[in-house]
Amino acid sequence: MGISSALIRGALLLALLGLVGCAGRLTPPEASVAPVTVYLLDHGRHASLVLPRREGGMVRYSYGEWRWYVEGERHLLAGASALLWPTASGLGRGVHETITTRGELAGLAPEGLVRVYPLVAEEARVVALKRRLDAHFEAPGVAPVYSEEFDLAFVPYPRAYWLTHQSNLVTARWLRSLDVEVRGIPWLSNWRLEAPPHPIDQQKDET
Repeated sequence: MGISSALIRGALLLALLGLVGCAGRLTPPEASVAPVTVYLLDHGRHASLVLPRREGGMVRYSYGEWRWYVEGERHLLAGASALLWPTASGLGRGVHETITTRGELAGLAPEGLVRVYPLVAEEARVVALKRRLDAHFEAPGVAPVYSEEFDLAFVPYPRAYWLTHQSNLVTARWLRSLDVEVRGIPWLSNWRLEAPPHPIDQQKDET
């Protein structure tokens, strides 16, 4: 890597460090014709997303750096390289056929759970996101690697992990695909749930 590339990455990191305190402000969409509840799980430094299954139960998805999550390389050099240079990433999935309520969600996260954010989304969008994520596990030749630490099966993800494409930013992208408005940069898994605007309030804003 040349000096100019190193300077650019360093500048990006400094700029991002100035934003890590920002919260991801979540505003779910208005109630739809076929609403379902999804759950954003905050684990302290990273987040995962839980979606309902039509056949019953729930499924949890999590994105992360392959060496960190799957191979267990947690030393300082590994963490720094994961931020400053694109590295291999993985998509984790945990299917839980018998878990159906919010009170059971703690059992999905052996790495710890700080807070649960229930969000209402359109069922069709949830199905589309689940189908898109599951396609990575159903690709020919893919052999998931199970992590007992996270109770997730991981497969390689085609886009590399680094500071502008890390776990919480990917989770925010998943939420946006469900029509959840995400404002701010939840780089350190800082989230805040805001109620959708009342129709009367919207009319006031438009006048």
